[in-house]
Amino acid sequence: MKWNSIVFKLGGTIFIILMCVILPLTYTIDQLFARFYFSEARHQIDQLAYQYSHTLTDLKDIDSLKTVARLTKTEICIIDRDGKVLYTSNDTILPKRTQISGDLPVSVYSGKAVKLDYFNPYNQKNYLATGKPLQIDDKVNGAILVFSKAEQIKKTIHHIELLLLATLLGALCMALAFTYIASKKLASPLLQMEKVTRDVAKGKFYRKVSITSNDEVGSLAAAINDLGHELEGYRNRQTEFFANISHDLRTPISYIKGYTQVIHDKLYKNEKEKELYLSIILDEVNQLNALVADLFELSKIEGGQLDLHFTWVNLYDLIGNCLTKVALKAKKKKLRLLKELDANIPFIYTDAVRLEQILMNLVENAIRYNRVNGEVKIAGNAGKKKVNLVIEDTGIGISEHDLPYIFERFYKADKSRSDRLGSTGLGLSIVKQLVVVLEGDIKVKSTLNKGTSFSITLPFNIREGMGESNSSSFQKR
Repeated sequence: MKWNSIVFKLGGTIFIILMCVILPLTYTIDQLFARFYFSEARHQIDQLAYQYSHTLTDLKDIDSLKTVARLTKTEICIIDRDGKVLYTSNDTILPKRTQISGDLPVSVYSGKAVKLDYFNPYNQKNYLATGKPLQIDDKVNGAILVFSKAEQIKKTIHHIELLLLATLLGALCMALAFTYIASKKLASPLLQMEKVTRDVAKGKFYRKVSITSNDEVGSLAAAINDLGHELEGYRNRQTEFFANISHDLRTPISYIKGYTQVIHDKLYKNEKEKELYLSIILDEVNQLNALVADLFELSKIEGGQLDLHFTWVNLYDLIGNCLTKVALKAKKKKLRLLKELDANIPFIYTDAVRLEQILMNLVENAIRYNRVNGEVKIAGNAGKKKVNLVIEDTGIGISEHDLPYIFERFYKADKSRSDRLGSTGLGLSIVKQLVVVLEGDIKVKSTLNKGTSFSITLPFNIREGMGESNSSSFQKR
């Protein structure tokens, strides 16, 4: 496993967070315990001094101080008001008639609570010291001092610190194990996603990510699976598209080559047959030109290089022009062309050329795939901020299987339903892209062998600067 993998990065992050919590917490516990232990030690010797200052009333009881000192692991002495040691529990540490100077005697006789650090010059050791005034049979007028070795307290604290350190090391080991297991578990779905996406990139679309949770990771896994499914469909449609394009290119080229060769070799019988061959060549050239034009149009739209020229458009005139252009085709097939537009449809601010291209494509499809004696109808009405157009036909319709894909560039419905000449299979893709460019929406409904209906919604803007009195002059023409 690589050191720069997500497992180590995620585990390192979790471990650092844990250390940021554990280390300050351990240090705080250590400091609190040290202060508490020192405070307790001071409190104990202070209580001992207080008790003996009130209970020691006879010189005969002084000898019991040695026993008390041994049991409590302290040193006890009695000094006079000048600071001279009158009695001590340990002559080797605090000899009699030793003069104790400094702030200790002064603080004791001042009546304040005494809790000082005392350095003994005789044994060169530090002590915690406290004292209380003492009066015995009017013969001793001094103070009782209690000393506790600071080194002993520090040793105890050091043992506690070692215990805390051992606990800290154990916590670190547990944290390492926890972070590794947690990071491994958290990173495992991501590593699986990486492997699956690389396989999908190589064309292995059948590989799927296991979805083990309902959170964001599970949602990402589902999205990757959906992406693989979509890519598989895209690749299949692309393959089919190139096959169709190759066929559509090869067929006219073969026709052109064959009939050109016939004319070149003068194998025709008469001029009439020659003219027939030339007309076939011209039709095939037109088919090639239409195919190349559609491909070029799609590439410009998808590349964002399409030039748009917005202007105020009269839908009545635009739709009328479209129906006029297709009237001859409709007559040949004995189709009725109908127009049902509401009177309140205003001018819309859009690209007239592109909108006419959309309508012409849909109307020509409605004619091409219609039945004899059928009809094609264009209906329209104005909404609150948009205009709605519907192009209906009574043709052969589109199957439910093909309907969701008819706007896709690389999808082509059953060729048996279409004429070869005049249809490249890219028209609806162009229509969809142009509607999106014009900030509109297009939907389709169809019933097989009954007809198809395309609904287009486009935004509009009422022409400014026109009063109510003359608004009707441009609402309907």
